[in-house]
Amino acid sequence: MRIAVFEDDNEKFELISDTLKSKDIRENGIIRAATVAEFALLVKKDFDLCVIDLRMPTMEGVQSSGAGNEILQMLDFSGKKNVPVIAITAYADEAEKYREKFAARGCLIFDVDQKDLWSQALDIFILQAKDRNRYDFIIFAAISEERLPFGRICGLNVRSVTRNGVDHWDCDFRGWSGTIVLLSRMGLVTASATVARVLAHYSPKVVAMTGICGGIGDKGALGQLLVTDVCWEYQSGKWLGEVQKAEPYQVSIPHNTRNVMLKLLENTELLPELESGYAGTNRPSKRVNPSMGVFSSGSAVIASSKRLRAVEQQHRKVAGIDMEIYGFHRAVELSAQNPQSFSAKVVVDKADQSKGDELHEYGCYVSAKFVMRGIEQILEASTDSS
Repeated sequence: MRIAVFEDDNEKFELISDTLKSKDIRENGIIRAATVAEFALLVKKDFDLCVIDLRMPTMEGVQSSGAGNEILQMLDFSGKKNVPVIAITAYADEAEKYREKFAARGCLIFDVDQKDLWSQALDIFILQAKDRNRYDFIIFAAISEERLPFGRICGLNVRSVTRNGVDHWDCDFRGWSGTIVLLSRMGLVTASATVARVLAHYSPKVVAMTGICGGIGDKGALGQLLVTDVCWEYQSGKWLGEVQKAEPYQVSIPHNTRNVMLKLLENTELLPELESGYAGTNRPSKRVNPSMGVFSSGSAVIASSKRLRAVEQQHRKVAGIDMEIYGFHRAVELSAQNPQSFSAKVVVDKADQSKGDELHEYGCYVSAKFVMRGIEQILEASTDSS
């Protein structure tokens, strides 16, 4: 947990810092800004709680002045409206001046001499922040078959729990905490609603979707792992008689995440590494290297060559088709969070009349292994940068 303390008075900062450390906040998790200029740089970093004073110097060597409005504006403009703020001040007149504006944002103002009060308030804020930051990563699976391999992956011990009506498998992975969420049903709507609901409660660093999908033409071969590059909903648009006029609004994965995925896919030994440990009997007849792919999603399972051709006409490079990926990425895009996000599914059928389930176990296993590999790379990079 990281807490930003906006305080220029050394004695008062030590009081707040010691109080936070007594609540098991690590010293390196307390970040100080002593001027408005320092705070402007600080808001670019990630933190879970902000403790501020109402009077601060704009820069070093300048006399303190009222800075309440500036602080709130900087937090809001930097996309940190969801970060809780508590004000601890020795200036009673400033407290009355800003009390209504701060209250409208859900921020409480305390007199520094009332330590018992603001210490209790910190307890509540810290508890809420710890729950919100319970998970470093969250994985979504549409069916139990897709989640099952995570219980067999080395180093991943899962615990089945239900939180806020959502089915979780909580786990610890190499020092990071995470969970694998199982959707209550397959489909775009359930995927969007579940992802939005989960991200309203938690602030993970990375979210991912795992599973299996259909492949289209020679761009999505049986047994091939496809990592989403661009996705859209093939059902959007307007029907004129028997003709659909498509409006394929697209979502792309974040640029930084895409770079991580491309680096992973450069590894020529990636597929054998993903297959290692797989004990199932069915495997694809031909090995095809994993790749980035264009995905289209819809609410119904497609097992028709005619319907598939209509989807192909919407994007000449479409490789995969499923029921959840677009809903997942769109919900992440619209959330108040800004996590890195990706999805990876293995082609187990060609979405035509010959649709079968022989490769389901293989596809679920390989996809799960890749998702954990991607999460590891992203979190390691995040740890190094912080």
